[in-house]
Amino acid sequence: MKNYQIYIKLFFLIPVILLFFIIRIFKNFRINKIISHKIGHMTIPIEIYICEKKDDPKKIPVIWFFDKITANHFLKKKWSEKLLILPRHVLGPIYILFKKYKFFNMFLEDFSKDSEGVKRSIYNGVKHIDDKKVLLKYKPTIEFNYKEKIEGENYLKKIGFENKNFFVFASRASSFHNETGNSVRNTNINSNNLGVKFLVSKGYKAIRIGRRDITKLNFSDFNIIDYANSVDSSDFLDFYLISKCKFVISAPTGITRMAALFRKPSLVVDETNPSDLDRLPDRIMLLLKKFQNLKTGKIISFQEVYEKKLNYIGDHLELNKLGYKLIDNSEFEIKRATESFFNLLNNDISLNENLQKQKKYWQNVEEHFGFKNKSTIICPDFYLNNNDLFK
Repeated sequence: MKNYQIYIKLFFLIPVILLFFIIRIFKNFRINKIISHKIGHMTIPIEIYICEKKDDPKKIPVIWFFDKITANHFLKKKWSEKLLILPRHVLGPIYILFKKYKFFNMFLEDFSKDSEGVKRSIYNGVKHIDDKKVLLKYKPTIEFNYKEKIEGENYLKKIGFENKNFFVFASRASSFHNETGNSVRNTNINSNNLGVKFLVSKGYKAIRIGRRDITKLNFSDFNIIDYANSVDSSDFLDFYLISKCKFVISAPTGITRMAALFRKPSLVVDETNPSDLDRLPDRIMLLLKKFQNLKTGKIISFQEVYEKKLNYIGDHLELNKLGYKLIDNSEFEIKRATESFFNLLNNDISLNENLQKQKKYWQNVEEHFGFKNKSTIICPDFYLNNNDLFK
């Protein structure tokens, strides 16, 4: 928004600003923005806020407004039912004004006394970390009304999944955000094929979820639905399907945040950056991409990756310029991780035992990112086969 447009809008909003000052005499409050242009930012930070408010009713209330772009209109509707939200054209310019001048800091959320972990998680003025551990203390905020339940169950009946155990799986494609570059987070959905087929052999049904990924599954099975490329795909069904699934298998995308919203365990494959794991509340398993030195051809240790902050590089070309490249997880690696994840969910793998075996790596993560892990393990098979990378 151009400066002169903001000033014009602020001129007409002077009565609202004065009203805020009057209200604050009697009631303390803050204003903040819901980062709604990406589903990951639109989910967990707001869920954390709502759960913290349940945990502490005296927590200072926040008046919210949405971004100009909304990643999911169903979620926008649900948050609007739970939060005090003002129109963006009213609160947006005021928020910009308040952020620009320290005089108005009383109206903004203050994280200055919070932990370093919280401060690291702040993005656009919003906290992304569940430092008070409220997500597992409270049930999911999003609830479906009678009409929504009927619509959701009708879809499951249509595809033959009614009353069936199913999971959802996903990848990330540049087409979703119309990216011009090549994000290191992008993956090939068909790398999941062997793992998905394994779970189907164990009696599960599967639904491929996501948006605008033009890559189709390269095989067909009536137990596996490519919902992402179907005419049925919708903002509502995205959430309903995740709410009803048993677990999620995905590359690091907003879908893992949607899974966390419903407290669903996740297997995250092709992960490059473990620094935000504390945003996922339930036990999960990770499969990491490997980094290769282009000059020597050697795969480098994760210690070196984190020391050089290569995990923060978001584009393949930028990474190549620094002399490194990423190696995606192979279909076989993902299959082995899927098998291990299945065993973990069925208590055939000990979480604590593997945490102890992987202690040195997680100490390394804590040293570099401040994240103290208690519920996440690297796929045991991957860890064993690449033991030298975790030292």
